[in-house]
Amino acid sequence: MAVLMEREGWGAYDPERDDQGSNWALERTERRQRYLDVQAARVAQRRDERDALVAELYLSAAAGRLIRGVAERAGLLPAQVLAQLAERVVVGEDGAISVPSFLP
Repeated sequence: MAVLMEREGWGAYDPERDDQGSNWALERTERRQRYLDVQAARVAQRRDERDALVAELYLSAAAGRLIRGVAERAGLLPAQVLAQLAERVVVGEDGAISVPSFLP
């Protein structure tokens, strides 16, 4: 810094005249922001993973045939039909659980 000031004949340091130092500061700010963005994305991903639910489900033969038939007609896997059902669950004020009609 002192060499630059002496070479340029500056009486005092002026960041507006220090192109290289300003570029370094800008690059440092950009690197810091990228790091913060990556950290925020990791936190969001961990939160999403924590909220995810993986379940093993055993259905009666009748319910299994029904789900497999719906899945086959829709061109889906049975697990995809069950996931769509779960996403549409509605819990009433009295605690009753229902699923409105929909096409998978």
